[in-house]
Amino acid sequence: MKKNIFAYSLKALAGGLLIVLVPFQACKEENYSLGTIPNADFEVQAGEDANTVVFVNKTPGSSIAFWKANTGQGAKGDEVSMRFTFEGTYDITLTAVTQGGIATVTKQVSITQSDPTACNPDRALGFIAGCEQKVWKLNPDAGAYKVGPNPDDGSWWQNTAGDVASRACEFNDEYTFVFNAEGTFNYDNKGDFYADGYLGSGSQGCEPNSNLPAAQQPWASGQFRFSVTETGGVKGLGQLVVAGTGAHIGLQKVHNAGEATAGPTWNSITYDIIEMTQNAGGQGYDILKVGVDIGGGTWWTFTLRSVN
Repeated sequence: MKKNIFAYSLKALAGGLLIVLVPFQACKEENYSLGTIPNADFEVQAGEDANTVVFVNKTPGSSIAFWKANTGQGAKGDEVSMRFTFEGTYDITLTAVTQGGIATVTKQVSITQSDPTACNPDRALGFIAGCEQKVWKLNPDAGAYKVGPNPDDGSWWQNTAGDVASRACEFNDEYTFVFNAEGTFNYDNKGDFYADGYLGSGSQGCEPNSNLPAAQQPWASGQFRFSVTETGGVKGLGQLVVAGTGAHIGLQKVHNAGEATAGPTWNSITYDIIEMTQNAGGQGYDILKVGVDIGGGTWWTFTLRSVN
């Protein structure tokens, strides 16, 4: 709305009173338009190999492009690439934020062959899931889980070697990652859990799954999903995402937005890969270390040891 004010004065002497007449122009309503919303569009191009695809934003005019694949992968930018490990058809959605509003479009891309190198142990996915599946447990040693102001930092608190026995119901939990297109992640807590003051009855000991209230039941054994990205993360080693309500590694209460003890209300947790060591110390097992930035300058770190 634009307001123009014009002032004119008329002096008149009436009984010693100075009269000033000030006429105002009425407010004038002005209409503004942000323009029409364009049709979002993008082009699909071949990448550096048969499992990499490049997406180019072709939405008319200027826009900010956000990309999402039904694998969970996401990206931002006018030209991005995504890698698809397994043969199949995938949905790609472009969300273009324009001056006129938000426009979206979804297209499908087909991958004609699975990546023959994806399960190599020098690749993050292969290290975590193997070529069929791989089972992990918390490393039975001091510092298997710890918290501090930085990744892999237990300066605020970490478990002791004695906790391996006192928390045996936690150190026997199995985390199984399956090498398949669905990204199957199985969590088996062996029918019990360490209450840690907030689970079940809130004791400082092991309790059966039957003690979990309804809101905490998703933290018990279950089948979930996972995905791995091979770049990014605080160490540049990639990230591991577990998805599904209740999916977790290590302590149940820890997630990307803090700690919650009543029960899970989030659908996924992203862990930064901090370390991947094959045949650690020549002992025949692998070590996987992941960290969670929970905000406020706080990191939880969990160390897993391979079982098979």
